Amino acid sequence: MTSSMTTSNTEVMDVKVWELKSGSVNDYAPLVFASDKDVESGMFDTSGSPLSWPQRPKVEVFVEPGKKTPKPLADVSALTPGALAMNDKAKAAMTPLLSAFGQFLAMDCGGETRWFYNVTNLIHCIDESRSTKRPSGSIVKEAFFEHAVPVEPAVFKDPLTAAASIYVNDAGKAALEKIVAEAAIVGVAFVEPGPPPKKPRPRS
Repeated sequence: MTSSMTTSNTEVMDVKVWELKSGSVNDYAPLVFASDKDVESGMFDTSGSPLSWPQRPKVEVFVEPGKKTPKPLADVSALTPGALAMNDKAKAAMTPLLSAFGQFLAMDCGGETRWFYNVTNLIHCIDESRSTKRPSGSIVKEAFFEHAVPVEPAVFKDPLTAAASIYVNDAGKAALEKIVAEAAIVGVAFVEPGPPPKKPRPRS
């Protein structure tokens, strides 16, 4: 006979959830929106709703002030919180997993296609009572309900933080890490939700 332990829906435990975001931001150039009107129109909304674009928007490679040329682009670039911007290589490799949890929308970047990945898989999984908050009430560091986080590989958002954060569970992280390694994709990072721990001040 085998026995198993079940978790009550009211029980809360620390469960491993990772934030999925663009990495290598110090070594690679981010993308920026070419049109303020596009941004103001709401077409880049990252709250978790499906998007429909009337035309392909333009994005540009950011050039640091005082520099004549930008840093190189990664396969997955920073553009706006709550979304990923990727090239054809990254899209082709990650579509089999990511397409189940969101949509890819084409953008024009200097005549080349970049893909805006919009996560539409919303799961109410943040435990507000155990999350660390700012005085304003916004969440600084998330705590999650174990029973609400999927077991199978998943990419998701919570409505409370959808505009800023994309999450993956442990199984999703492992699946994406395998894809990233096999396709040699640059620019994907998995970080613990919340601000990084403060570094101790050097002693004199």
